[in-house]
Amino acid sequence: MKLLFLQVGKTKEASYRAIEDEFLKRLGAFCSVEELTVEVSTPERENKELQMKLEKWAQKGQGEYRVLMLDRGGRSMRSEAFADWIRVARDYEGGKVMVVIGGPHGFTEETLAYADERLSLSEMTFTHQMVRLFILEQLYRGFMILAGKSYHH
Repeated sequence: MKLLFLQVGKTKEASYRAIEDEFLKRLGAFCSVEELTVEVSTPERENKELQMKLEKWAQKGQGEYRVLMLDRGGRSMRSEAFADWIRVARDYEGGKVMVVIGGPHGFTEETLAYADERLSLSEMTFTHQMVRLFILEQLYRGFMILAGKSYHH
């Protein structure tokens, strides 16, 4: 399986980045991981830059990726259900998932149109840097559930 993370901005907090790196390393036991970061200068540019990246990706024939966008309007699911979503993506849908993590201003409807799945991590609001930690941990948890390991109890 291959995971591609498309995200706005780099993680600035060193402590957050250390945790991200740890989960990226752990995920490497289950899949290959790649990160693409969109650097933007203004909030207005966030979605335009994301849309341009997504459009380029689609034009290059990379449409075989299942696009998962983290969005407060998306559906929520328990960790076990998310593990099953990962299993289906891995085993039946080509095994390639692009996880799109927006910036602090969220996504426009035009950007959301690229999503195959919209996932909400909570009804609460978090910084986009914290969201990265949460989705990395949930992906790792999902793989551990699928592997029958004791990480998830």
